[in-house]
Amino acid sequence: MSTKNVALREDVYKKLKELKSPDKSFSDVIEELMVRKGSILPLWGSLSKSKVLNMIEDDLGTIKNGAKIRA
Repeated sequence: MSTKNVALREDVYKKLKELKSPDKSFSDVIEELMVRKGSILPLWGSLSKSKVLNMIEDDLGTIKNGAKIRA
C-alpha cells in the first residue's frame, strides 16, 4: 500500500494523537472520523440519562396537549 505525507498544524496533530490508541495508526483514526461524519450512531443513547431528554419529552407533551385536531 502506498503512503502520502500530509502536513498538519501542531494543534491538529495533538488532537489526533489523543484519539489514537497504540493499536491504531493515524490513518485508522482519520478513517474512523470520516465515517462518523454525518452519522448519529456515536450519539445513540447519549441523552438517555440526561435532564435535557426529560425537558424535550415535557415540551412534546405540552405541544401534543395544546394541539387541536382538525376534522
